[in-house]
Amino acid sequence: MSEKRILILLAPGYEELEAVAVIDILRRAGLQVIAAGTVSGPVPSARDVMIVPDKTLDEVMDERFDLIVLPGGLDATESLANDARVIDLLKKQIGGGRFVGAICAAPTILDRHGLARDKIVTCHPVCRASIKEARLAEDQVVQDGLLITSQGPGTAIEFGLKLVDLLAGREKMQEVGHGLLAEVG
Repeated sequence: MSEKRILILLAPGYEELEAVAVIDILRRAGLQVIAAGTVSGPVPSARDVMIVPDKTLDEVMDERFDLIVLPGGLDATESLANDARVIDLLKKQIGGGRFVGAICAAPTILDRHGLARDKIVTCHPVCRASIKEARLAEDQVVQDGLLITSQGPGTAIEFGLKLVDLLAGREKMQEVGHGLLAEVG
């Protein structure tokens, strides 16, 4: 098991494909992934798939992570964007020079709180108008410095593999991608 630690935040209404695919891919790479719920108990997804998180957000507030991942889902994104604990974590993460990944609607959280100012990001097409301070790209997955963003459920595997590449290296990314029958570059 790698010493790299990843936090994936689950708020009610998260997009299940984005959360589960990323958790799965990162764990296949041998990375230590902690799924933390913003609420206690099982957390319902946008389509009422219930996931029992490893911990609650309150339990991990003082822990250090190499990467924090924000799955999308409109309700979850709004909840995360309005949660002072989440914003505090994200500010500390970026301020500490560590990665943040956001997919689908979640890049709007970074933009709304000034964490993506003058960065290049991508997001789900329905959220593009909400991006005010960052510059938009059309690519499915975009990295600009510490921020890695992606467009939505259909890009979750590519997004997850990009995160593996960053944290575990290209060889591990290719190994995991081949095992998934995913195209890897």
